[in-house]
Amino acid sequence: MLTMRLRIGWWPLVLLLLPSAAGLLSAQAPKPTAVKQVAAKPTTVVITTAAKDPAPIAMPAKAVPAKPAVRAIPADAPIYARQGFWFGAGMGAGAATLHCRICDGAQGSKGTSGYLRAGTTVNGRLLVGAELNGWVRGDQTGNQRIFALTGNGYWYPNPLHGYYLKGGFGISSYRQRATDPNNADVSTGVSTGGFTGQVGGGYEMRINPRTSFVPYLNLVGTAAGVLYTERNDGTHFDRNRLPNRANVLLVQLGVGITWH
Repeated sequence: MLTMRLRIGWWPLVLLLLPSAAGLLSAQAPKPTAVKQVAAKPTTVVITTAAKDPAPIAMPAKAVPAKPAVRAIPADAPIYARQGFWFGAGMGAGAATLHCRICDGAQGSKGTSGYLRAGTTVNGRLLVGAELNGWVRGDQTGNQRIFALTGNGYWYPNPLHGYYLKGGFGISSYRQRATDPNNADVSTGVSTGGFTGQVGGGYEMRINPRTSFVPYLNLVGTAAGVLYTERNDGTHFDRNRLPNRANVLLVQLGVGITWH
């Protein structure tokens, strides 16, 4: 009986303590805090990938040839004096030689020579024109003469200097006359001519802006031309063609003047 009383007697005590425990627990529990929700702003994330450059490789330096300095052409250079029409004349010594099969060796002799030439300017380095070259020699036994007419080109390699080279082609005539020792009225001789070439050179030394003093050297030569014998007695002139051919070589050395 005592045991039943104790079992019955605990329940009312538990029922009385439950509300108190519940109140104590509710007092100790933290009150919920109201959380304000804020809309998150979208964030843009930029990812930059930095490429790492490979480490430079040391290479041997390549030798670069230095460019030559361009030399300015002075305002008074000879190239600027060569303009438009030009004219030149020269005189000096000359030596001519006639070569033919029936000749008694090479018929060579010295004499006086010269030239006349005129033309136009293509540019400061190139002139073109016509040139007449002459050579004569005379003594008590007779005389000789050569005339050559050629079309030439005159090239000036360096605009700072006046030296030039020339070359051209044309025609020429050679004649040799001798007086008959037994009759002064009778003369005999030979003649030839034909296709002719000419080369040469010189140096123009300027006297003033338009005039130059010109030392020169010319070489005139003919191809093998027809050879003739001639006889003149004062009343008749006879000319006979020979089966042989001949050529002439003329060397000129002298000084001239050119006007540009």
